[in-house]
Amino acid sequence: MKDRNYAHSIQIDPDRCIGCSHCMRVCSTGAIRIVDGYACIQPERCVDCGECFRVCPQRAVYAKDDGLASLPPENYKIALVPSVFIGQFPSEYSATQVLNAVKQVGFDEVFEVEQAVDFMKEAYRSVAKGDPPHPLISSYCPAVVRLIQVRYPSLTEQIMLLKAPHDIAALYLRRSKVKKGIGPEKLSIYYVTPCAAKIVAARAPVGEVKSPIDGTVNMTEIYNKASKILHSFKKPGLHKTFANMSPDSVNWSLSGTEKKYFPGRSLAIDGMDNVIEFLEKLESGHISDIDFLEMRACDQGCAGGILCPGNRFLAVERLEQRQKRLQKLKDADNGKVRNPLMDYKETLHAVSGVDPVYPRGGLLLDEDMEKTLIKLQRIERLMTYFPGFDCGACGAPGCRNLAEDIVKGKASISHCVFVQRVMEKNYKLSPDQAFVVIEKIWGKNRLNKYRDSHGNQSE
Repeated sequence: MKDRNYAHSIQIDPDRCIGCSHCMRVCSTGAIRIVDGYACIQPERCVDCGECFRVCPQRAVYAKDDGLASLPPENYKIALVPSVFIGQFPSEYSATQVLNAVKQVGFDEVFEVEQAVDFMKEAYRSVAKGDPPHPLISSYCPAVVRLIQVRYPSLTEQIMLLKAPHDIAALYLRRSKVKKGIGPEKLSIYYVTPCAAKIVAARAPVGEVKSPIDGTVNMTEIYNKASKILHSFKKPGLHKTFANMSPDSVNWSLSGTEKKYFPGRSLAIDGMDNVIEFLEKLESGHISDIDFLEMRACDQGCAGGILCPGNRFLAVERLEQRQKRLQKLKDADNGKVRNPLMDYKETLHAVSGVDPVYPRGGLLLDEDMEKTLIKLQRIERLMTYFPGFDCGACGAPGCRNLAEDIVKGKASISHCVFVQRVMEKNYKLSPDQAFVVIEKIWGKNRLNKYRDSHGNQSE
């Protein structure tokens, strides 16, 4: 089976895009092409990591979420808030104050996602007792899961098949609300997300038919509204008097916390470039004797998510300080943690209800193996004609990407500007034809740099 679920959050606004190719050059999976002067995303390759979002100088790349406007006014609305959101605010605001401000934004209840982490820890211990593949790769970061599907399909069998904390929290909330008389049709659970990949995970999760989450809201949108509430009304005394989750659970979204709960040799790797470098070595067999890999696409984990409005290093510091405060509350209460989820043990059985992860099917050159081999041979032959500069002038990120596009019928060999010169020299392509090819890639007016105020081209 091959995964063909290509729902995406990352979008490109053609009204803002100028075809500068910044996004194409940083894309870790070669998912972006320049066509008619605009950046276009190949859905089968995109993993919604958001690297293109970070580098776009025109802000033409954006993450599409459901937004607050989509909240059904008649429903009981719950906001699932990750701890990293609380880390966006100065330490003068307590977690209770921040969550109360989120509630005033338009929700009936606010629930902190990391309360589900205690279930994750139990699930990790259970998985470790079995005979998992080595190394087992965490499924926490959806961008990493999709990266493996696209670039390292041989490693998909090593991905841990566990639900994410936000899914576990949503399952608990649904079951607990039913017991209180709130039916599924009257309940709306929205996740306040720090990144585009988690928007997709809530919309079309890998290994699941449907997510228990109804929608997502950009963290920056909630932050801006909650900030106004906090600045206008600062009520003293809103502090927790007991620990409702393990102190280190608040840091679960940060790099380095998750690996502590899997026995054996475990490594934590963050940042897309670092993840790719390590997976390359792992797939080629240069790395062994590792039991567990915690991998995050963003630097510092979710604190570096593209939708986090604050500084990631300050967010990490604030969450570490919060962990210490929770530890003091726990110690003062004789080590007790009053986590409401632990009263719903049946939720634990649903943690591992995830199907195997499969490679992306749309990346195949052909469904027929014989035709695939023929196309691979053609790609290798085309590579002998290309200079290997990976200049991007053809509208593809590299020479091999262009060769693949050609065998798939999405481009022609004349897209390479170096091949164009050879074809012109041998009278196989006229200068006018070469100009038309360039216009197909970079747009009709891209080369018209010298025009006067009346629109006439000047010398």
